[in-house]
Amino acid sequence: MLNITLLKNILIISMASSIISTSLIQRLKEAFKKRKYIVIKSFIISMLIGISFSYCFTNISFINSLWVGLISFIGADAIYKAFEDKIFASFSSLENVIYIERNDLK
Repeated sequence: MLNITLLKNILIISMASSIISTSLIQRLKEAFKKRKYIVIKSFIISMLIGISFSYCFTNISFINSLWVGLISFIGADAIYKAFEDKIFASFSSLENVIYIERNDLK
């Protein structure tokens, strides 16, 4: 029988882990311009972040942590493609900068 509660927990953990791994992969892509073996590097980063995230912050087994890593790799790619130009815009591409002066600090 399928353990729906465990599956939900793994998916929730994978979503949190994929956000972290997507941000890290994006920073690494900006830092290192070489795109060689980027899928393999992304897979390794997602697996490491997913396994360590679930192992540190939850009480699920190591085998389930492997599933978290795999799902976060799949989810990280999907999240990046969905929000590529919306969330992950670099600071250099931002044109309008608004400075707000605070009066309560004086």
